[in-house]
Amino acid sequence: MDIRNASVADSEVSEMAKQRTSGRAVTLAARLRMARKVKLWSQQDLANRAGTTQAVIQKIENGKSLRPRNVEAIAEALDVEPAWLMFGTGETVPLSREAIEVARVWSEVREPDRSAIRKTVLRLAKRG
Repeated sequence: MDIRNASVADSEVSEMAKQRTSGRAVTLAARLRMARKVKLWSQQDLANRAGTTQAVIQKIENGKSLRPRNVEAIAEALDVEPAWLMFGTGETVPLSREAIEVARVWSEVREPDRSAIRKTVLRLAKRG
């Protein structure tokens, strides 16, 4: 992975998290664009995975399609909830590749290490 792309994805996740916690509303277009960039996909990449066209993705990202018919397929391709994509509701925020990697191996960590790691991560997160 290109380090510049990783930085873009991390900054997009940070921005999305800030927007979610601040209560600032974002549009369908902005949520779609951020979720796509987190995956490091082009509009065409997303279109291929969602079974639609790049033009459809472009229209949504440009705010010209506010109620896309294929929102469920697009959300599924992005691994987000359709309600989050459409309305910004729910708990779904696209995860970085690093977060996904950690989540995949989390079940292999046994107690008491799991509790210690959880406490440490939560403590460190409060500092930031």
